[in-house]
Amino acid sequence: MRDRDNRRVGLIDRLSDRLGWVAAWLFFVTGVFLTYEVTARYLFNAPTIWAAELSQLLLIWGVFLALARTLHRREHIAIDFLSAQLPPAGRRTLDVLTLVMVAAFSAAVAWYGGDIAVDSYVRGRSTGTMLNIPNWWSEASVPVGFGMLLVQSMIELWRIARGENWATPEQPPGE
Repeated sequence: MRDRDNRRVGLIDRLSDRLGWVAAWLFFVTGVFLTYEVTARYLFNAPTIWAAELSQLLLIWGVFLALARTLHRREHIAIDFLSAQLPPAGRRTLDVLTLVMVAAFSAAVAWYGGDIAVDSYVRGRSTGTMLNIPNWWSEASVPVGFGMLLVQSMIELWRIARGENWATPEQPPGE
């Protein structure tokens, strides 16, 4: 049973990492698009109609896809001057409370974000720009990203419950 649980946890961890890499590539492509736009606009006086809007869409997806990996590897911004003073049991309790709050918030945002994306899809809302991209394309990133963050926070809580250390920034789990 424990072996099967470890495989499932490893699968979620790998998925979080893969989505983080997808996010990194989306950021890279955004940089390429915006560089092209600036070059076209200022060197050739020929701005595009697509670069800024597609870059915005890629940035939105990149941010939300990276959430779970950031939590998994504990690479989020943290102010730890108080928690660093706590004994290990105090830090563990604080980690549990933090992860419970992250999970609860993620569940709420994923739920309501999903409602918004579905509503936009059903109503056929779009950006109203020249590309007229459907709004749900960007709105769907919220329930996907926060859904993965919810699952990853539950995995990290499970690790703590098993007595494992939640990753430190210097050593992510599994490395």
